[in-house]
Amino acid sequence: MRLHARTLPVQRASRAIRDALNTLQEEHDLTDVEMLRVLIEHQQSITKYMLRAERHPDDPERKADEE
Repeated sequence: MRLHARTLPVQRASRAIRDALNTLQEEHDLTDVEMLRVLIEHQQSITKYMLRAERHPDDPERKADEE
């Protein structure tokens, strides 16, 4: 089986991100729940703009809930 060209770079990035997140969690003395909350807030920020772009491709600054 041949791997897709993006598989290994994505796996390496995933490892680097996990390592960085572990370091940040330790540096800021965050519990697992606190860390998850931080990550969820970041995901919400990213997906907010993705949803705006999907619903209003010609005006991504327009809020997703606007008609």
